[in-house]
Amino acid sequence: MIYDVYRVGKAVSGYEEEMEPLLKPDMPRNITHVIWVNIKQLENDMSFDGIELLEYSENTPTLSLLRKASSNGTNYGPSAQVTEIGKTFTKKIVPWFQEAAKDSEVEEEQRNLSLIYDLLIQNQEDVICKINEKAPKAKGVSYMISVRLDEAVPYKVPMFYRYYEKKIRKKVVGEDNYTGTCCLCGKKDVSLVPKLDVFKFYTLDKPGFISGGFQEEDIWRNCPVCTSCEPVLREGKKYVLNNLHFKFVGLDYYLIPSSTCGEMRLDYLLYRLRDITEKSFSFKEAKENEFQTLSGDIFEGLSEQEDINSYRILFFRKDNSAERILLDIKDVFPSRFSVLYAAKHKLEAIYEELTGEKFTFRYFRNYLSKSEPSSKVYDLDNNFLELTRAIFKQEKVRLQGLMPFYMNNIRRAFLNDEYFFHTTLRAWIGIQYLQAIGCMDYKEGEGKMDARLEAVLEPYNIGLDTDIKKALVLTGVLVQKVMNIQAMNLEGSTPFFNRLKGLKMREADVKGVLKEALKLMQEYKNFSNASKMIAEAVMELIFITPADKWGLSTDELNFYVAGGMTLSKKIYDQLKEEQ
Repeated sequence: MIYDVYRVGKAVSGYEEEMEPLLKPDMPRNITHVIWVNIKQLENDMSFDGIELLEYSENTPTLSLLRKASSNGTNYGPSAQVTEIGKTFTKKIVPWFQEAAKDSEVEEEQRNLSLIYDLLIQNQEDVICKINEKAPKAKGVSYMISVRLDEAVPYKVPMFYRYYEKKIRKKVVGEDNYTGTCCLCGKKDVSLVPKLDVFKFYTLDKPGFISGGFQEEDIWRNCPVCTSCEPVLREGKKYVLNNLHFKFVGLDYYLIPSSTCGEMRLDYLLYRLRDITEKSFSFKEAKENEFQTLSGDIFEGLSEQEDINSYRILFFRKDNSAERILLDIKDVFPSRFSVLYAAKHKLEAIYEELTGEKFTFRYFRNYLSKSEPSSKVYDLDNNFLELTRAIFKQEKVRLQGLMPFYMNNIRRAFLNDEYFFHTTLRAWIGIQYLQAIGCMDYKEGEGKMDARLEAVLEPYNIGLDTDIKKALVLTGVLVQKVMNIQAMNLEGSTPFFNRLKGLKMREADVKGVLKEALKLMQEYKNFSNASKMIAEAVMELIFITPADKWGLSTDELNFYVAGGMTLSKKIYDQLKEEQ
């Protein structure tokens, strides 16, 4: 993963030739202006020479040595992006000169840096007042503060640059000299960064995080990176953070071009990524065409170069200052996105009239987030991420593994009368989707039922590979019909509801429910031809199949019944059309 980010950095970096990569400044995009605090050097003193406001340019960070260090202390150079004028000036700018003076080993530099510090302290209120007068107040304006000496920018002032360089080297390289082979560029016997902090995927006090043991001085062994590659990696991280960070049903992820893509084509790939306004994979209509473009244009363009492009999808969570990787999905090819969207369209054509909504990954996340809705802990994140990996990598998923989560939600909705229809139908569609994209196997069973019933069930087939599964679905169809009849005849009351035992029925319960359902239809004199057709098929299959041959768990059995209940109206409508 680090190498993927490094390659992004190589594609987007544009270092100034005269500046060593290790010393490269930050390149913030949101700054519009720079406020220069001008200082004039006299024979034995320094004087304040006013404030100047200029437009920010791409060279400004280099000229001003703008590079952030500690959030609470000074930066590496005498420059800072403004949050609050007074606070930025007194915390970031003024103390920098005091630190530089104390660190300098050249007597003349010490004296001059101290004079600048004293000058800024003495004129602090006046300088802040003048900055406030000059600072633009328009909406969308953001600015930085820096210091010039005799109209020379920090980059051109040797004593400024020397401390800037020394401070960076002390932080990044350290005082000890580590040499070895860089894991990124492969060069041997090069100076290595002793403590790589570009990504905080490890801590120093937890077992298993440090390959060199528990000594902080050996942490460089985890990922040996040379001083030339460290700034490239840092630039890659910055690009990933600013451009390739998205939300996925409540989780954070990065979409990173994989290193299986040839280096010479990475610039073209990043150009295509910049063209995408929102790259978040969420099955929203606005995103769909964008990923079709990726699958078409980029994949076709790379194939002409005999190159293959894939993506890395990295889910993460920030724990205090560390970034914890939750899931790393490697080598997701554009063609896989095409498969996922094709299945989405197929299911929407079948179900959108019933659901009134588009298919999204919420169809999985709603069941795999929290065991209890009232809980503040998302204890099922790992289950959802495992399913996500399977979807993108076409790995197999067991229905039995998902069923407890589905039925936990379905039973709750059933008993509390809370969106039972949508809760069940979304789970049903989710299973059918997993089958459509090759993540869940099922066998095509031979039908023994009336051909008309087989045809009606076919579009909603979620692996109804045995006759008993089909019979259970049709049992649910009849059950819902009975409850609808009762609601019409008993002023909304549905006493038959209690016969379903909160959807925890076993084989004997299903047989009893089926018998009573048929009896009630006759009592209410509402036994249509469609009901008779369904009843004949179900009675034969339910009662001739021994209970020990059903081969279904309690969850599975009740899931098929619940699915039939949600599809009841649709199936009856289609049977009427057949007749």
